[in-house]
Amino acid sequence: MSVPFPPAEGDLDARQVAVAPDGTAYVVPSGMHERLRSAVAPKRDDRDPKVALALSGWVCLQADGMTDRINVDAPDAFADATPVRRFARAHDAGSVAVARHPSGEVCRSTDPATFALDGPVDE
Repeated sequence: MSVPFPPAEGDLDARQVAVAPDGTAYVVPSGMHERLRSAVAPKRDDRDPKVALALSGWVCLQADGMTDRINVDAPDAFADATPVRRFARAHDAGSVAVARHPSGEVCRSTDPATFALDGPVDE
């Protein structure tokens, strides 16, 4: 597998970051998730490339710069909230929304610093 983007250096301060199943984080330029999907999950043809990536074991983190919330697409089995907390800290986020795939479950929290996928979250 050849990832078309370089690994993220330092803290996760880019607006779009994708974390591979092996834990390596990559900066993904806005609008380039289709290119990443083509490289790492060519058999997935899901409409939304971030969903396709999540179904292939990747985690996509996004900060839109307009709200203080970060949005995350992650596979159901994803359990390590560390990159979510790091990304939230890098963007001074006030809340987190994690959409799990394929279940469709959404975890939300207004305390990104202590966010845990298996812990208490806001309803």
